[in-house]
Amino acid sequence: MLQIQYYHLIDAIVYLVASIIPAYFILKSRNSRNNNNQYLWKLTIVLISFILIQVLYHIAGIVGSRLLAKGLLEPLSMGALLSFGIIYVISIWKTKRQGYRELKA
Repeated sequence: MLQIQYYHLIDAIVYLVASIIPAYFILKSRNSRNNNNQYLWKLTIVLISFILIQVLYHIAGIVGSRLLAKGLLEPLSMGALLSFGIIYVISIWKTKRQGYRELKA
């Protein structure tokens, strides 16, 4: 059982390190929020939230709180991933629509 806790610890550390890159992007792009990168900014926020929920999931796994991990954090994580996909599809759709408007004009 102790071996599983080590896997959770390693996964939590890897996810935490992986969240540094999108967090750096958010810090660098917060002053230049125009309409084109608004969707990219939102996507990055949702991606960071997904990664941090995964960190909490693995910390709950280390502690042994299966109900918190599987009952709350796993569905919350899937919701964040689903919202990432929805925001991505909306951004692609609006970008294409805006491109068609520019071609007509």
